[in-house]
Amino acid sequence: MTPRVLILSGLYDFSTDLVVLELARRGVPYLRVNREHLSEHLFALDPIAEELRVTGPSGQSIVGPDLASVWFRQPVFLRNTPSTPLSPYDQLERSQWTAFMRALCVFQNAHWVNHPAATYIAESKPYQLSVASRCGFQVPKTFATNDVSIVHTEFPDHLVVKSLDTVLLRDGDDCLFTYTTVANGSTLSAAEVKPVPMLVQMYLRNKSDLRVTVIGSTIFAVRILSNGEGIVGDWRTLPKERLQYVDMELDEETKKSCFALTSALNLSFAAIDLLETPRGIFFVEINPTGEWGWLSKKDRRIDVTIASALAYP
Repeated sequence: MTPRVLILSGLYDFSTDLVVLELARRGVPYLRVNREHLSEHLFALDPIAEELRVTGPSGQSIVGPDLASVWFRQPVFLRNTPSTPLSPYDQLERSQWTAFMRALCVFQNAHWVNHPAATYIAESKPYQLSVASRCGFQVPKTFATNDVSIVHTEFPDHLVVKSLDTVLLRDGDDCLFTYTTVANGSTLSAAEVKPVPMLVQMYLRNKSDLRVTVIGSTIFAVRILSNGEGIVGDWRTLPKERLQYVDMELDEETKKSCFALTSALNLSFAAIDLLETPRGIFFVEINPTGEWGWLSKKDRRIDVTIASALAYP
């Protein structure tokens, strides 16, 4: 088989499943490689000829220089801390497979969604905020800091505390994840703030969360509500059955800023989080490998739009 689309994903990625189903429905040849199964394949990459030979459980494929697109469905920063020390062999295996995946950037003529280099820089939250401000967004006052005096001086009342990067930690059999937290700045101590840098940000009251999904020149926007109202704090802490995703039309200035931001970050796909407040719309975050499977439905075909972007870039 000669794939038109190469998909680098994970075994349990529901968003990838949806796009794969659409590609199969259209008869578009694709090769999906999940990071959990890399060692079950035989790979031979010729970087000069820009050719990748793959033999695996699903047969043989030759990915050539006429590859149309690559869907890179994984973050670049290493976020999964092992629960036990890795053996030298495990460390070697992890580092070399990571390098191999990075080496697939030799397919320079393919359309990347998104290119690892663009993903890497776009994952930096302070950098996102800087670029978003230049693209016309309102951005909450923010500091990346471990200095409690900055917290006390700049945010003496309520503030929002976030990790600098997505936190996925292992503690035995448990997987730990951090959410955005509202705190009182005056009560935070140096002992709590100094050990690890964090993002501290102005607290925006009476907000509604907006999730904007951008694929090329197409945009999907929803307002996230609970019982028809905005949600105090991080909406991800609520049970899914209490959430509503209501389609909305963004104003032209916000649309323009969304497209300007993805262009400035060299992204052809992005999940953008915004806050709608009495003071206007504020930028919160952009995720170059963000999830969207829970949003795709009959009247909101994100999966179809991504499949089209991959099959016919």
